[in-house]
Amino acid sequence: MNDDIPKGCLCYTKKVKGEIPKTFKKANKILSKYKNNNLNIQDDDILDVIIRLYVAENKSNAIAMLQRCRINPNFGTNLLRKDLEYFIPQIVNFMVFHQHLSDDNLIQFVLRASSLDFFFAHQVFFQLKSMSQIITQNEPVTFTIVRRFTDNFFLKMSQNYAGNLLIASHILQIDFEEINFNKNNLNTSIETSSPTKSSLQQVYQGGLRIESIKVNDNISLYGTKEWNKNDNQKSVETAILKNYKEIHLQDYSSIFGKRQNNFDTAFFSNISFWDDIMRICDDLSKAKKKTEFLHSCLQKMNENLPAAVYVPFVGNSIRNHAVLKIVYKESRVFSTKMRSPFSLVLELYRPEVEEKTNSQIVEEQISFPITANSNIKKKPQERTQSHLLQEELKLDEIQRKYSSVDVQKSIQNEFMQLKFNQSKLPIDQNQLNGTSLFYCLNDESLTSDIEQKDQNEIPKYSTTYSLQENVQAFSIEENIPQVEKEEKDVLLISKMHRNSFLQAEKGITLNRDEYNELKRNIFGESSQQQEDRIKSQSIFQGLKSWRLAHLIVKTGDNLKQEQFALQLISQFDQIFKKSGLPLKLRCYEVLSLGPDCGIIEMIKNATTIDSLQKNLRKKYQQFINFSDFFRSFFRNNIDQALQNYVQSLVAYGLVCYFLQVKDRHNGNILLDSEGHLIHIDFGFFLSNAPGKGMEFEGKVPFKLLSDYIQVLGGAKGVLFKENFRKLFYKGFKACQQHQKEILLLVEMMYTGHGTTLPCFQKGEQALKELYARFNPRVKSDAELFVHVQELINHSLDNWRARWYDKFQYFAQGVFY
Repeated sequence: MNDDIPKGCLCYTKKVKGEIPKTFKKANKILSKYKNNNLNIQDDDILDVIIRLYVAENKSNAIAMLQRCRINPNFGTNLLRKDLEYFIPQIVNFMVFHQHLSDDNLIQFVLRASSLDFFFAHQVFFQLKSMSQIITQNEPVTFTIVRRFTDNFFLKMSQNYAGNLLIASHILQIDFEEINFNKNNLNTSIETSSPTKSSLQQVYQGGLRIESIKVNDNISLYGTKEWNKNDNQKSVETAILKNYKEIHLQDYSSIFGKRQNNFDTAFFSNISFWDDIMRICDDLSKAKKKTEFLHSCLQKMNENLPAAVYVPFVGNSIRNHAVLKIVYKESRVFSTKMRSPFSLVLELYRPEVEEKTNSQIVEEQISFPITANSNIKKKPQERTQSHLLQEELKLDEIQRKYSSVDVQKSIQNEFMQLKFNQSKLPIDQNQLNGTSLFYCLNDESLTSDIEQKDQNEIPKYSTTYSLQENVQAFSIEENIPQVEKEEKDVLLISKMHRNSFLQAEKGITLNRDEYNELKRNIFGESSQQQEDRIKSQSIFQGLKSWRLAHLIVKTGDNLKQEQFALQLISQFDQIFKKSGLPLKLRCYEVLSLGPDCGIIEMIKNATTIDSLQKNLRKKYQQFINFSDFFRSFFRNNIDQALQNYVQSLVAYGLVCYFLQVKDRHNGNILLDSEGHLIHIDFGFFLSNAPGKGMEFEGKVPFKLLSDYIQVLGGAKGVLFKENFRKLFYKGFKACQQHQKEILLLVEMMYTGHGTTLPCFQKGEQALKELYARFNPRVKSDAELFVHVQELINHSLDNWRARWYDKFQYFAQGVFY
């Protein structure tokens, strides 16, 4: 173990043999098929490296391979994830439920990686904390060993990062402009320990705390009750920040009191901030005046901001920004019977971008690969009071070891308790969980008891697509000359451009005022309009890196399954990108911060199909149906809108089929202002479904109602036959070719704590059915094409999906 890592073993078992708990006995059988695969593994084949960890008898070789793998994401590769951070759920899952915290070498590796990259360390902490307890309706089941390990991991990281400021702005302390930083530097071996590389690798270790150049009272008062006291708000124009160096970044202090132990707060700063947010969300359910209570708490948090706090998401480099203030006036509460989730808007900035003129170079610099065997020399730090206190503490708890039998018995007993509690749960709790409500606009003006008028039956479209037609279409596809993938994409798009004009006369022509009014009422204030409005009222408007972050905060929900679902969807998205297919998924981020709480990235410029249908029936009856609205609203950009629509419709159709995503009512499907369809809320997939035993959607491959197909000209339309069907087939083949990437993630999760996730309700049968969907019994590509077309035919306007929408309307008021 490196000398830079604080001493004190976190190994929780002695090296004695013990019987594996029955809960995990099937793990070796399920994963054994991978034992002899990919013996020659490259360092960037991280998924193969991790599976070696799961199946290899000699774990030390697999751990040695992990030490050569990249730890941090590469922000310059369109976020094709080849970093260990992406697979933290699988690594921690193995460490806890397969090894029972007994493998000292693996624990030391996780400690080493965490000591080099505080982003990695925070993610490990959140994963451990989320895994330490399972919430059931009867009572929570706590994995005491995991919780104790989590606490001790926190202590070690507090020691490791003591005295630092944990934001990415440590780049400021390195004179990059004197470094000949180009592509040749990035492509050289990461094992080289040149001074330049060593300096770059220190980015993720944080920087020393730096005082601001002068005290600016406006910064500390802005966003607090004092700022708006007696309605005498200070003039923003006179308070605008002139120099970013006036921002005083220190560790965040909780508004609910200090920690009992006087440890250095560097590592705790970000954790403390999100703990406060979760605490507020919990307390909201008990508050009578919820919005007033929420705004008051957020204003109080603003008294301790700006601070060394960040949003732990990877997309759009958002985590490389520091939190300036909470825009408390933008927060909205959406209460359900038991919970009160709320929206959160944060003002952010990037200190390093404020000083550098070329932000692209900054992205390349912060993407420099970090590995566990990197030769990084930590900067000498002064001994703080917290260091002295740490040395005086008794390390009995940290160094305490447990016998293998004790740990295995503890985990096994807790799983038995969980199984007992789950057996008492109702099969389904079919309630809207509140997330979709954040995308419903103007619902307060709509009554929930709108009369359901009898509507003329939409003529049924013929779904017959004969074998001869299928083979003929397949033959045409195969006879296309071999061209580069980019040229194929252009070919698909050019076909769409030509075909889309066949129905250009459909829809209503809107003038500019009518269009703007429709857009405002359907999609609300755009993200750009909101950003411009908030920025004009912010004292930080002069910062060139200023931006907003939009989140949904939830407590009382098990977000571990949602996070797992989005990891799988992200993997599908990467498969489509690697295959050169123009299929579009919106991989919003979800992070579980605890056993029953977390944050969700909010999708902007979008509304639910449910909310859209309500508006069409109540306010805009001039539109005959959804298709009529689509072709009217996107009339001036119909080609691009149709392209976005069909590519997202195909992409989510494939995901919903392979993962068997259910509960696909119109409250869980969004349409954005560019024509993309986006699915949200993944509480039901793989093997669990709503319906309390009825399972309306049980035999539907995926949702494909005629309402959606009408936009493409109907089931016999050229767009549907030439674009949707062929794209679906191409996507199916790509997923089949890369199925291992999905199967491995699912199997690894199932063999650990995944047995506690509702999506594994069927147990091992869920894995077998997933494999069967990837591998239908066909003998040729022609038969596979026919199989795919039959899936589409069976899904098209399936009566089960139609009746599920009707059920949701009568049960939840979700329009269809």
